[in-house]
Amino acid sequence: MQVRLRRLERGICCHHVMPVNARGKFAPCSTLALSLSQRKIPSLDGLRAVAVTLVIFHHLKVPFAPEGRGVLTFFVLSGFLITWMMLNESEKNDSISIRNFYVRRTLRIFPAFYVYLAVAFAAKWLTQGWPSGSTLSDYLSAFTYTSNYRFALTPRVDHACWHTWALSIEEQFYLLWPWFLAAFQKDLRKLTHLLIAAIVLVDVYRMVLFFKFHVDDHWLSYTFDSRADHLLVGCLLAVLLKRGVLMRFWNLLTGRVSISLLSFGLIALSIVLAYRFHLRYKFAVGFVVDPLLTAIFLVQVIAMGETWIWGWLNWRVVRYVGQVSYGMFLYHMMVNRLVIDLFGHHSLWVHVPAVMAGSALLGACSFHIVEMRFLRLKSRLTRNSTNRSEATLAPDYQLANS
Repeated sequence: MQVRLRRLERGICCHHVMPVNARGKFAPCSTLALSLSQRKIPSLDGLRAVAVTLVIFHHLKVPFAPEGRGVLTFFVLSGFLITWMMLNESEKNDSISIRNFYVRRTLRIFPAFYVYLAVAFAAKWLTQGWPSGSTLSDYLSAFTYTSNYRFALTPRVDHACWHTWALSIEEQFYLLWPWFLAAFQKDLRKLTHLLIAAIVLVDVYRMVLFFKFHVDDHWLSYTFDSRADHLLVGCLLAVLLKRGVLMRFWNLLTGRVSISLLSFGLIALSIVLAYRFHLRYKFAVGFVVDPLLTAIFLVQVIAMGETWIWGWLNWRVVRYVGQVSYGMFLYHMMVNRLVIDLFGHHSLWVHVPAVMAGSALLGACSFHIVEMRFLRLKSRLTRNSTNRSEATLAPDYQLANS
C-alpha cells in the first residue's frame, strides 16, 4: 500500500496528508491520492446509483428528471475508470494487454446483457406472439450492439431494446480506445493533446451537423460519432491525473466543500438552461460543458468522500445500488411495462417506487446469479497479468455500466 501510494504521490499529489477540519478545508492533493489508491475508489458506486436512478426517473417521466444526465454521467465515469485501470496496468507491467482487456470486458458485459435479451424476447413471444420483422430487427441490432444507430434512424424501437443504445455506444468505444491508449501509453503528454483535439473535433462536428445541415436530434443524441467526446472527457481526466498536471486547479476544486457545491450548482443551472432553450442549448453548450462539469464533480466527490455533504454516496445501501446498477439499467424498461400491464397506470407516487423496487430486485438477481459467476471466471483468466487496482475496478464500473 505504501509503495503504491508513494508512486501515486509522485504523479498526482502533494507531500502531506491533512484531515478535514471543522471548516471543511483539507490538503486536497493528498486526499485525492489516498482515495485513488484505495482498492475501491470512494463515491463512484454512489455516483452510479444516482446515475441509474436519474435514468429510470427520466424514462418514467418524473417531473424535472433531467434528460440524458444519468447516461452522460455513466459515459464520463466509464471513460475515466477504463483509462485509469489500463494506465495502472501500464505503470506496473510496462505494457497494456489488449487480450486481457477484451477478456475482462466480454465476461463483464456480455453474459448479463444476453441473458436480459433472451428474457425480454421470450416475454415478448409468450405474451404477444412471434415478433414482427421490425421487432426482430430491433433485437438483432441490440444483440450486435448497433441499436444506437438503428434508434437514430428509426425512433420507434421496441421498449425492451430502446435503452440499449447507450450500451452500444460504450461497446463501440471499447473497440477503439484500448488500441489507441496502448499506442500512446509511453507518451501521455502527446496523448493529452490528441484527446483534447478529438474532443474539440467532435464538439465542432456535432454543431456543424445541427446548425449547418440541420441533422435530426436523434442522430446527434444517440450515435457514437456524436457522443464519443463524453467518454473521451473521462479518458482525458484519467490521463491528466496520472500525469500530475494542473495541480493548482485540482487544489482549488477540492480545497473546500463549498467549491463542490458550486460545481453541483453549475450542473443544475445547465439542466435548467436545457429545459429553457431546448436543442440549441443542448448541442451548442450542454453537450460541451456538461461532461466537463461532470468530470470536475467526479474529482471532487472522490476527494470528499468522507465529508458531511457527500459522505452519503458511500453509505452501504447506496453503494449496493451502484453495484447492481447494470442489471437495474437493463431490466427497468421491462419492469415498467410489467407494472403497467399488471396494475395499470397509477400516480407516480405508486408507479415509481414499484418500478424502482422491481428493477433493484432483478438487478440484484442479475448481479448475484449471472454477473458474479463470470467475474470470478474473469479473475482466474487474467490473474497473472492484472494488478490489484485493475482486478477491483474492472468488475464494478461501466454503464454496462451506462
